[in-house]
Order: sequence, then C-alpha cells, then structure tokens
Amino acid sequence: MTEARSDDQSLSQKRRLELLAGVPAFAHLPTLVLEGLTERLTEECFSHNDIVVSEDDTADRLYLIVEGRARVSTLGSSGAVPLATLGPGELFGEIALLEPGKERQATVTALESLLLLSLGAADFRRLLEEHPEAHAAFTKPADDSRVTKFLKQASPFATLDGERLRLLAGHLKRVDVSAGKTIIRWGESGDECYLLRSGRVEVTVGGAQGEERNLAKLGPGSILGEAALLTQEPRNATVTALEPCTLFALRRADLLEVTGEDLQTGERMLELVRMHDRPCRVSGMEAYHRTTLLGEEIMILRDPRRDAHYRLSPMGWFLWQRLDGMHTV
Repeated sequence: MTEARSDDQSLSQKRRLELLAGVPAFAHLPTLVLEGLTERLTEECFSHNDIVVSEDDTADRLYLIVEGRARVSTLGSSGAVPLATLGPGELFGEIALLEPGKERQATVTALESLLLLSLGAADFRRLLEEHPEAHAAFTKPADDSRVTKFLKQASPFATLDGERLRLLAGHLKRVDVSAGKTIIRWGESGDECYLLRSGRVEVTVGGAQGEERNLAKLGPGSILGEAALLTQEPRNATVTALEPCTLFALRRADLLEVTGEDLQTGERMLELVRMHDRPCRVSGMEAYHRTTLLGEEIMILRDPRRDAHYRLSPMGWFLWQRLDGMHTV
C-alpha cells in the first residue's frame, strides 16, 4: 500500500461538517456530535493506482471520499472481481471496523487522484458505543455489502452491474440450518434456489432399489436447486447439511427477472443446469455387441420403435453406460 500524504488543515470545519452530514449513517446524529468528529478527521491524499486499503489487512480506519473516484474489488477464483466504483461523499472501510480485529473485506484502489477524510478505529468504536442508533445505521449497509460481495464472487452473477446486483441482493432471504437438516428433497417441486454462504452440504440421489447414492460434497459459493427453478421440473437430488450452514434463498420470479435482464448471467445459469443435469437413457433401447468381419468389437444401439440401428464409438458407449440419472455429462 502506498503511504498517504496527510494534511489536517486544508478543509474547513464547515466543509467537513457538510461531508459528514451527507453520509446517511451520520446524518441523524446531533450537530454537536458531528462537530466533535470533524476535529478527529485526518485528510489523506492518494495518486492514481495507489492502493488505499488491501483485502485481508487488519482494519484501523474508515474513509470518506472528498474528491476523486476509487474502485472496490475482491479476489475471486480467476483474479480480481470489481464490486463497485465510489465517488465524492461515499464511505468505505467501515465494515471491518464493526467487529474488533476484523480484516478488510475488499481492496480499494484510486482510479484518479483522491482526497479522503479518515477516522481512526478507536474514535469510530467510541461513537458507536455512545450512540447505539449509529451502530444500527452502519450495520444494515454493512450486511448488504457482504451479500453483494458474495453474489459478485458467485460465478453466475459476476457480470451483473452494481445496481442490479444490489437489487438481487435485496431479494435474498437468509436461511440458517443445522447439521443433518434436509435443504432440498429429491422429487419435490421447488420455487427457490439457494446460495451456500458458509458450511458444507452433501448431494445425493435415490437409486433404482431405493438406496441413496452420494453425488458430491459442496462448500461456500455453491448454488443449489437452480435446475428446478429454470426447468420447473421436480428436484433431481437431495441436499443435506453436513454442518451448520448459512444460505441465501432466491425465488424463481426474482431469478428469472435477473437472468432475463442480463444475457450473460442467463447463459451462465443455463450452463450450470447443463453441468448439473443427470440425463437418463431412453427406455426401450436395446444395446448389444457385434464383431465385424475384421474381428473388431463394436456396440450397436437398436430402437425397436423405429427399427433404427446406431453404431457407438468407444466414447459413445462409455457415455451411454452412464446415462443412469446419477451422472452428469
């Protein structure tokens, strides 16, 4: 991180007061409290491409943008994932200060020259202790920000812009389940899919004789039950919590609204369905071996309804054997 250049004297107290009053979480505080905060603010300047805060660093200050723009990003599976672009009057860095010892949840980089006002962690926490209403005002936006970050890191939603991402986040319902609880049951209808925020789950499917077969164990970031939402078919697997889990439930109407507005997101969701699909062999098909005149062993499929024959390649036979409703392709 580039060291900031500080100057406590360039902005007047009146201007600092105006900036603080413009932040929704500060706006309802008494003027005398805000005036006291203005004296504890430090001005910091950053140049283009300077890193103001880094993800996973220990938090020690929050920041208010006076001039310039900054990019907020987080580390995803394929590199940096942009979360938002911030401008004058916007606050950042407060989320990690709500819990002592918390690490930064994102990296903030200057997109152009930045002038910031910063407030130290001790002063911020003292404010929250003395004014519980301020704590509530900061907590709700912080929770929304965590959900938005999680959605951005979940691959089907990575292409959504900030506004639609926040709209989607507002539709999510948090669900906490205990270990051993069934989240999705095979054969049932479903009008919700689930985003796994924390914990691990097991995916199973019933076999021909009623026994269950394990398909996968999934962790945070996984999407559960999306196929039933997009195809309106019964659930094709059972999902059980292996440990206490936190999930976000998303209804069919809200999911279709998002996928309908964003082509890339819709394509990603359909790709997930294809990846998770477990197709079955067409009933009535007959499969048997043949030996050619050259002694080559081949596999033939016969459709008695059409009296049609199909020769399978070795890969085709391999896939045919696995079209049992329990394997993906």
